[in-house]
Amino acid sequence: MDEPAGREGSTWRWIAFAFKAIAITGLVVGAATARVIYSGEREIAASTAGLRAGDPHAATAHARRAAGWYAPGAPHVRVAYERLMALGKTAEGIGDREAALYAFRAVHIAATETRWVLTPHADDLLAADRAIARLSAAAPRPPGTRTEPPAKIEREQLEALARDEAPRTPWVIALVAGATAWALGALWVVSRGITAGGRVDAARALPGVVVACAGIAAWLLAIWRA
Repeated sequence: MDEPAGREGSTWRWIAFAFKAIAITGLVVGAATARVIYSGEREIAASTAGLRAGDPHAATAHARRAAGWYAPGAPHVRVAYERLMALGKTAEGIGDREAALYAFRAVHIAATETRWVLTPHADDLLAADRAIARLSAAAPRPPGTRTEPPAKIEREQLEALARDEAPRTPWVIALVAGATAWALGALWVVSRGITAGGRVDAARALPGVVVACAGIAAWLLAIWRA
């Protein structure tokens, strides 16, 4: 009679340990997600300020840093790569070879430095590498066929890029809120759903389980859709 009871107690202790691990993981993920998003969004804001000030070099530098603050699905990463590619193409289009190389090399560095199981934005990396090779092998382009002064073309493109801000706020909120709900739900189970003897009180633990599962689902959805 004692052995089954002992086994049952061991099972409950393992369940309690699992919920504690989930809670700690949620806290760590939430803190890391908040840190990455805050830093990345700050760099994107600085990049946008550079565009509006007519400073493509600063816009590129800050977008490169934003891409470096990488988390799977983080909205600022997508915006950073789109901006770097657009800056590179714009500079190449007006014959500014050095600025184009600076932007395309920023894409290459960001993608290779944040490579893990997958390579982030592999398509952009391939396009940037091709552009780097093309620009490096070619002599400075002669004046193009457009009649507008290059400075005017560049200013118009920079203004358009500054306005080209995809809506990110809902998914930023979902990423942070999902991780927070994940951690809080698991903490609820640990603090209120587990008895002093290490058993799980299903009725009291249920709200925490629901909140934690909803948080994980929201976090994963935000990564997928962002």
